[in-house]
Amino acid sequence: MDFSKIEERLIAIEARLSFIESKLELAPQKKLNENQPYKQVESTTKPIQPVRAGNWLGIVAVICFVLAAGFILKLSIQSGWLTPQKQLVFATLFGLALISAGIRLFEFDLVYASMLPAAGAIILYITVLGAYGFYHLITFQTAIVMTSLISGFCIWLYIKINHDLYAIIAALGAFLCPLLLEFDANAIFALYYYIICSLTFATLSIWVQSRTLTVISSYLAISVTSYIGFQLNQDILIAIVLALYYLIFATGTYFHTQLTKKQLTEKEAWSFFPVLLIFYAMEYYFLNRIQPALAPWISLGFAALAIILYLSAKTWFPGRLHSSRLLILTFSTIVAFHSIYLELLPTLIRPWLFVIIVLGFSLYKKIEHPKFTRAFLVPLLALLIILGIEYINILNHLAGPFNLSWLLVGIAAFASVWLVLRLHHDDFMIKDEYTYYFVLGSAHLLGVAWLYQLTNIYGSLAVSASWLSYALCVIGFAFLHKDKIMAKSTLMILTFAAVKALFYDASSTPTIVRILSLMLTGIVLYGSGFLIRKMAGWKS
Repeated sequence: MDFSKIEERLIAIEARLSFIESKLELAPQKKLNENQPYKQVESTTKPIQPVRAGNWLGIVAVICFVLAAGFILKLSIQSGWLTPQKQLVFATLFGLALISAGIRLFEFDLVYASMLPAAGAIILYITVLGAYGFYHLITFQTAIVMTSLISGFCIWLYIKINHDLYAIIAALGAFLCPLLLEFDANAIFALYYYIICSLTFATLSIWVQSRTLTVISSYLAISVTSYIGFQLNQDILIAIVLALYYLIFATGTYFHTQLTKKQLTEKEAWSFFPVLLIFYAMEYYFLNRIQPALAPWISLGFAALAIILYLSAKTWFPGRLHSSRLLILTFSTIVAFHSIYLELLPTLIRPWLFVIIVLGFSLYKKIEHPKFTRAFLVPLLALLIILGIEYINILNHLAGPFNLSWLLVGIAAFASVWLVLRLHHDDFMIKDEYTYYFVLGSAHLLGVAWLYQLTNIYGSLAVSASWLSYALCVIGFAFLHKDKIMAKSTLMILTFAAVKALFYDASSTPTIVRILSLMLTGIVLYGSGFLIRKMAGWKS
């Protein structure tokens, strides 16, 4: 390669650029200093701090401390070498020592040191439980007061720590320590104790600004209380306590959103969904044991409260709260489906829901043209489930002995589906051909079923005649409106008629009926085939 020629060309290019710059009156570019050393640009990004891997050691240490305190309280039962009073004093001093040691270590590592005060708070809770539940050294009122003071002390500790790790560990310990002590599940004190703990940690979650603490506390409170309720023959008390938990954590979440001005993220919202289902299942179980007639109405009240809180919170975030809306709609739909559809509605009324839903949705869509978002997926799914259940229910009863009420429901359902076909015919033809086939098939099944219910008492020939007449009406209507899809759908009706004529009428009916049925079926089938072939030649 001739580098001299390359250099000459570069010089020529530079001369041309200089000429252009002079004509445009641009400042000439400064020449690069070949001897200028390259300076490395210092990164403004802070180096990534390595994740501290010692946290799990601290958590295991907390478990060890709590277990040690629990066994200290139980020691007198086995050996008696310390009086109960001395054991309680020793456990209290142990808990306070852990809290003091943690506070002294704040200046070195706040997050890691917060585990010690959490362990100390758990041990203080255990001490009160042991004093009242095991040894009966204090009265019920004194135990409640002491538990409240410890809860207030936890809040004061959080003000100094200001980290959610402490709060989460304290919550786990506070709710699980009765199980650690093998606390008598039949003791009423445990329920009041958990109410105070719920209030404490619902308040802490707002100060911590941690939804995780609210979720953990609600899971623990509802689950442990339900466990107690299964063994305690006081259903009214358990139902009241569970309702209080719902109020505490629902309003706590509400005020958390209000005070922090932070709405629930989608992940946070769905973390509440399982606990809502657990609460609803347990609350309904105990309410149903108390008064089955009131259980659905009270359950609907809980769903209504959730909707009211959501609508109130929505005023702070206009046009937002999408994650909360999805959660509230899902929970309310499940409650309404179970409480209204499965529990409150009489069996004879439920089939009419098919007619109401089909007509309501059809008319609403014709007027409003709604746009369905992901938030309405579960309510829409619930409506589809109801439609499916009642559709099968209607067909099942229409296939049985004559019943006037079911015949009326079948005719109304049949008419409602055909109304949908006529109101939204253009949408079906333009947008979704397969849905059109599906709706036509649904209508034809209902038509075949209610015609069978109506004419079966007059004999097999009447049934065949009614089906074939219906098929002729449909294919004639399709021919007049040049609707090839509707014409093809009559093959379903004709198939029913043909199968009946060939396999039932041909072998199980009197000779005259057999002949007439086969002739009538053959004539209609041939004529229908002629019309369908003629329509097939039409241009779309």
